[in-house]
Amino acid sequence: MGQKDLAAKQFEGSPEVFADIINAFIFEGEQVILPKDLQSAPTESLYPAAQGMLHNQYNDVSKYEMRNGRIVLQYTLENQSKPDYRILLRKAGYEGAIYRQQYDGKDTYPAITLVLYWGETAWNASLDLLRFFRRKKIHRKAKRYINNVCLHMYSMRCLPLEIRQRFLSDMRVVVDYLAEGKAYEPTDQEITDVEGTMRMLCALTGDVDFINNIGMMQEYQKKGGRVTMCEVVDKFVQRGREQGIKEGMEKGMQEEKIRSATAFVKETIMQKQSKEYIIGMLQNCFRLKEEEADHLYREGYEREHEAEIPAFT
Repeated sequence: MGQKDLAAKQFEGSPEVFADIINAFIFEGEQVILPKDLQSAPTESLYPAAQGMLHNQYNDVSKYEMRNGRIVLQYTLENQSKPDYRILLRKAGYEGAIYRQQYDGKDTYPAITLVLYWGETAWNASLDLLRFFRRKKIHRKAKRYINNVCLHMYSMRCLPLEIRQRFLSDMRVVVDYLAEGKAYEPTDQEITDVEGTMRMLCALTGDVDFINNIGMMQEYQKKGGRVTMCEVVDKFVQRGREQGIKEGMEKGMQEEKIRSATAFVKETIMQKQSKEYIIGMLQNCFRLKEEEADHLYREGYEREHEAEIPAFT
């Protein structure tokens, strides 16, 4: 995922955002997991490959839920920017490594993996291992002995409002902006992690204006100000307004140039100047393209002579 992956890891690594994601998806909005209950978990594990070589594999973000100093559960978030039909195998590998490590340890605890899909195309990959192997000719009795692995995947760009309303952290800002698109209406929700949220929005939308004003917004926040998406969107509106003024000025200058060039054509045709002279002057003095100059000359000739210009000219 490149920059998207790095931005997502930074953003989701926040205990507040991580707990919010778990509460929104797993506990349906109930505030079961608190940020203080979370502790960072390893994101690297090893697996044997060809010729007995060990390879490492990485999760994106993983945290333990702690109770009284002991691990209750391990949650892992995986970010995807495009559908991956083999991710079920990766998930089985990740969780298998977690359980294998517990074999020689004191504590045992379950592992849950959520896949956050940030892509724009529909996810068309299998969501469970039995469906993944559906084209294999497996005897129906043998299928009963296959441990099914299910993929808990969420399309983050098109979450319904009822699910988005479960988020209480800065993640609500991100999922609302992605889901509503041009119809997005900013709320007065305060953005806690300005840098993480803006970098996440920049990575997902490609709009660098999200990160251009990070420093200014952080300074405003340090002075006690509340940073909301209203301020961010206002900057975009101002940018659009300034761009519109610039384009309007350029359009006005172009229109004035055409008016002056038209007057020049009228005057020189009345003086019976040659077509070559007039078009040459339009290109050199008025900086018109050859097609524009020829068009203005023909319009001026036909207007002055009240007849179409002869074909041979």
